[in-house]
Amino acid sequence: MIDLSQLIEINEFFFHPEDSISWHSSLWGDLNFSLDGILEIQVNQHKFVTPPNFGLWIPPKIEHCCISVYDQITHFICIRIHPSIGHKVSASVKTLSLQPFFHALAKEAIRLKKEKNLQQQYCHLLQVIFDQICMAEIYDEYLPQTNHPILQPIFAELGKVKRLHEPTSRILAEYTTSERHILRMTHQEMNISIQEWRNRAKILYAVSQLKQNISVKEISYKLGYRHCSSFIEFFKRYTGKTPRNISSIS
Repeated sequence: MIDLSQLIEINEFFFHPEDSISWHSSLWGDLNFSLDGILEIQVNQHKFVTPPNFGLWIPPKIEHCCISVYDQITHFICIRIHPSIGHKVSASVKTLSLQPFFHALAKEAIRLKKEKNLQQQYCHLLQVIFDQICMAEIYDEYLPQTNHPILQPIFAELGKVKRLHEPTSRILAEYTTSERHILRMTHQEMNISIQEWRNRAKILYAVSQLKQNISVKEISYKLGYRHCSSFIEFFKRYTGKTPRNISSIS
């Protein structure tokens, strides 16, 4: 039986304001994800963002760096995987959708790692964690961007904070291209629906506001929700956490 404790390392970190992780690479692959905020990691010339329910997989020998984007501490976890099994995840940088219980698995693994008499349980849990990583839905990035001549200006408008509260149909009606054609092109070019894209944009905005201690009521209003309860339900559906979980951890 393979001893996964020799092939998988799990460590937690606390990213303080003004902290930065300089350009580096590893001989192992890394899965990085935040427990309470958004990670911004730059790979080559591309910046990847991941909210709490997503993680960024970086294969071995890929240079990357990370900077703090908040005035408060961000708690994140790095799962380092040996290349002998890491190839099962992906050979390129990918964004992974993590199940709501994945955070709990990782935190429990960190606890068991410190208990010398519980190493068998620790290895079993590492297997569960690795299976979850391999089974995760994979995307090129959390919030896809496009240079398509028709779609680029449309998505630039859809992503503006001041317009996140508006119905998608109202914004699309401002363009000469039909809504149906825009929806079809979006699927073809970006492999995501417009509504899903906007929902993810809202999550990024909401998490950034919560980390700045903006009230749930104010965020709900800015995103077009009449009732805080509707926003809280939306937020929990996408992140597996309530807004209070994010702001209280901060």
